[in-house]
Amino acid sequence: MSDDKRTFSRVPVRLKGYARIMKDIGSPPMFTADGAGDAASPDSIFRGGKLPEELTNFLLEMNRKLDRILGVLSQKSLRDDFPLDLEILELSAAGIKFRSPTSFAMKTPLEVVLILGQVPLRMAGSKGRVRGLDEETGLYRFEFIDTMGSSMETIVQFVFQQQREHIRKSKM
Repeated sequence: MSDDKRTFSRVPVRLKGYARIMKDIGSPPMFTADGAGDAASPDSIFRGGKLPEELTNFLLEMNRKLDRILGVLSQKSLRDDFPLDLEILELSAAGIKFRSPTSFAMKTPLEVVLILGQVPLRMAGSKGRVRGLDEETGLYRFEFIDTMGSSMETIVQFVFQQQREHIRKSKM
């Protein structure tokens, strides 16, 4: 996370992530986000219609169950393309700090996928470079270099959501 990007807010997290080592940072990404998080929520779509309440509740529950199934299937297919496990402990729009059973050299180009939510499944991806290892904490620093707009928006929304939650908890 270079100095010019240090103005981004950072939040402590405990997220699952996957990575793959890239030969060249300029190669196309394997992970592409579809921007599905931008769509209207199913609750607002169904509740505004003229469907009977029982049918609306049934459709919403089916939607939740399908989200769970798709989430499990998506994570299984991710493992094929992104074989390296990451435990992400800090997140910002500039990058992440993570722990991994795999060792990485400085400037190793990676493509990472962050699992920001399990149900519904929310993921974001980015290409970037390992910027170093903090010997004290054992955490790698990773800088986002090439992030699709939809993934960046998802990350920023997640960081803001975590900050709001932290503020709510501190006021209690």
